[in-house]
Amino acid sequence: MRLILILLFASVAVSARAQKPNIVLVVVDDLGWADLTCQGSTYFETPNIDRLASGGMRFTDAYAACAVCSPTRAAVMTGRYPARLGLTDWMRPSWRRAGKNPKENPTEYVGGANRQLLCPPNPFWMETDEVTIAEVLRGAGYATCHIGKWHLGHDNRAPTGQGFAENFGGWDLGQPPSYFDPYKNKRLPGIPTLAPRDEGEYLTDREGDEAVAFIERNKERPFFLHLAHYAVHTPIQAKPALTAHYDAKPKTRQKNAKYAAMVHSVDDAMGKVSAALNACGVQDRTYIIFTSDNGGLLGPTHNAPLRSGKGFSYEGGVRVPLIVKGPGIAEHGTSSAIATSVDYFPTILELTGVPRPEGRALDGVSLATHLKTNAAVQRDAVFWHFPHYRGANVTPYSIVRSGKFKLIKRYEGPTFELFDLADDLGETTDLSEKHPEVVKQLHGILAAHLKELGAKLPRKNPDYRAPAAEGSARDSSLPRVLILGDSISIGYTSEVGKVLTKEANVFRPTRNNGKNAENCQGTNHGVRRIDAWIAAHGGKWDVIHFNFGLHDLKRVKADTGKNSNDPNDPYQAAPELYRKQLTEIVAKLRKTGAKLIFATTTPVPQGVRPYRATDDPKIYNQIARAVMGDHKIPVNDLFAFAEPRLDELQKNADVHFKPKGSKALARQVARSVRRALRRR
Repeated sequence: MRLILILLFASVAVSARAQKPNIVLVVVDDLGWADLTCQGSTYFETPNIDRLASGGMRFTDAYAACAVCSPTRAAVMTGRYPARLGLTDWMRPSWRRAGKNPKENPTEYVGGANRQLLCPPNPFWMETDEVTIAEVLRGAGYATCHIGKWHLGHDNRAPTGQGFAENFGGWDLGQPPSYFDPYKNKRLPGIPTLAPRDEGEYLTDREGDEAVAFIERNKERPFFLHLAHYAVHTPIQAKPALTAHYDAKPKTRQKNAKYAAMVHSVDDAMGKVSAALNACGVQDRTYIIFTSDNGGLLGPTHNAPLRSGKGFSYEGGVRVPLIVKGPGIAEHGTSSAIATSVDYFPTILELTGVPRPEGRALDGVSLATHLKTNAAVQRDAVFWHFPHYRGANVTPYSIVRSGKFKLIKRYEGPTFELFDLADDLGETTDLSEKHPEVVKQLHGILAAHLKELGAKLPRKNPDYRAPAAEGSARDSSLPRVLILGDSISIGYTSEVGKVLTKEANVFRPTRNNGKNAENCQGTNHGVRRIDAWIAAHGGKWDVIHFNFGLHDLKRVKADTGKNSNDPNDPYQAAPELYRKQLTEIVAKLRKTGAKLIFATTTPVPQGVRPYRATDDPKIYNQIARAVMGDHKIPVNDLFAFAEPRLDELQKNADVHFKPKGSKALARQVARSVRRALRRR
């Protein structure tokens, strides 16, 4: 009898060893590199993800394959660079509300029988002839399930057409209409592939519950779970109790209570998954990979010490968290090896022992040996290619990183930026002129890579205008001046360029591919857009003249945030919020090394719409002066300049100025800029 029991237990042990390991791949949407406690945050609380990191290996130099979502998701699924796939931008929606004009309703979706295709084929979906990791694992006997965001196509391009036997929530949606059940808002219907369940249910909780149910259903066989949270993408919506918890915490630079609560819900879902793996007894044969599809979106989060954020070529746009835990991986491991989204496909295959698909070029390298032995990862470089026109502030670019050096090639404006990431993680110092030999070497590697992949290079943008001084021919030897501000400053920017002809090149951020000057609005908008404005036209500013306040002090409706004519409604940014956000903007501007000048808010006459009180500019200007005083930034007092001559310079019952007034303001701004240039 004893011999029989020994043989039985031995047989069970052999069977357990022989069973292929499970894979849980967690891809969060828009999660920033610094948005976890284990990544150094003192504001976010992520105990479950932190336990994942302490039980496995955390990568410090991990990257998404693109600075936006769809290309990265395709790279994860295929192990191939977005440039090889021809999928180099986020996927636009294909389905619109039936009977609507797509030009008037560019983001409306429907599912079910009443859907109607109203736009041409989308160039940014993942083609069905691509071989996905789900197809390969399913062919090897794995149960496969996708949960959450897909954003790579619908119908036969949806998860169930790309190797997943089960799909909960995957469609061509870039974001959910709402995070609350039934996951829809007044304008957009719900997620077609995720039926409503409990009233008031939170989407991230539902995704975690579906993951647990899948694990429980498949605990006796190997499984591949792709848990791709819609969070923490906009809309920024969170459970009230969690929001209140973070609202009560001490202020930090990262403080955004709703966003932090969204991250917390992702962590709770990770806790559910870990508990289910333990309860089902499969944790010892399960590999968990946790990462993000691109860098954090500026506004909801701060990516410091990284520069910029989602969509941009700097580290804040592409560097992401990466944690891997599983059998054979050392606990409390930290790796500085460079890893990227295309590596997950070959890594998973090696960890599971499933053969690579025949006749498919994979661009990634397997991290399996590195994870288990800390052996060096064998690669020369990693690459990014973003050849699309998303506005003048994000011109097309390609990137190569090799070792400590990162080269950004832009296809409009100044061509190259070179950074030493070992010494300058925040990418504050462009070394392209100091090390032309490194630029030449890396550019050669990048060009050969793009040629080998058959990458499409950007066509010349007919709307692009090379950076030049307003009102004068460009002279690259002249100082560069950036003007940021509301519509008042739009009125005087071109006039400043004329006044400073042959003294400086004057710029401001633009939109619509350079057609229109951008209204920088208030500090709410400024904290989200400041990195883009600084990077406009190649960056490298000698002087930055900026102002915020006129939008902050206007009144808005409390429930919608839309403009209001009611003096009892709240400010767009109350005085204390204005102080906080203006301080954040100043901190970003100071990092540029430019000479800074702040312009006060100009007077507000009686009768303006939306409502502004005539005394409010003085209140907001006083706050701004205090902030500038803390940082020793000179103030250009346009309020004092304009107030004595308002009847002559300003329009009636209008905050804007007559052409004569804009020219007068321009002369005052030009004088201030000249003084700053003399301090160089």
